[in-house]
Amino acid sequence: MEYKSDQYGVNTMQNDELVKTYCEARDYLSQNIEEKVDVFLTGIWDPLIKYVLIKETSDIINKELTELFPVLPSKYLPKCRFRIFEDDAYIEAGIQQYFNTRPNLVYLGTNDLGSTSFDYYMKDVGGTPFDARFIARYGHDEDSVIAGSKTAEAEYYMGAITPLSVAYGMAIEDGFIT
Repeated sequence: MEYKSDQYGVNTMQNDELVKTYCEARDYLSQNIEEKVDVFLTGIWDPLIKYVLIKETSDIINKELTELFPVLPSKYLPKCRFRIFEDDAYIEAGIQQYFNTRPNLVYLGTNDLGSTSFDYYMKDVGGTPFDARFIARYGHDEDSVIAGSKTAEAEYYMGAITPLSVAYGMAIEDGFIT
């Protein structure tokens, strides 16, 4: 039996199995992330220590997911992004909702706009902030994306709340754009 491959060389049948396993890993992480945040990250507000603890917590999560879901290549594990709200002493953990076959993208975070969840990514294609490309994924399919660069910037500065403007804002918050 012969299977088609998508544009990234992932066999279509294999891709279906990867998506299924990915969803299982994401659901497991969703159920257990709050406990990890409470154990590892609560009460620490020193900037250097925060950075180290977030990095180490991410490594622990990836190791655990690799052990629990060995058929899922590490480049496809669900990503987790932590945002720290200093004033409220609150840590938010965003978990990548959709399977992404493009590991060269920087995961910025996840949120809901209306009734749709979006995963936000950035791809640095040059070196200046104007060359960055922003991607909002709203499904597992390769076609379930909204992408743009100048549009994201324009919508952000006009105050529009769109998937691309949110991605641009997250890139600013994370220091990718100054």
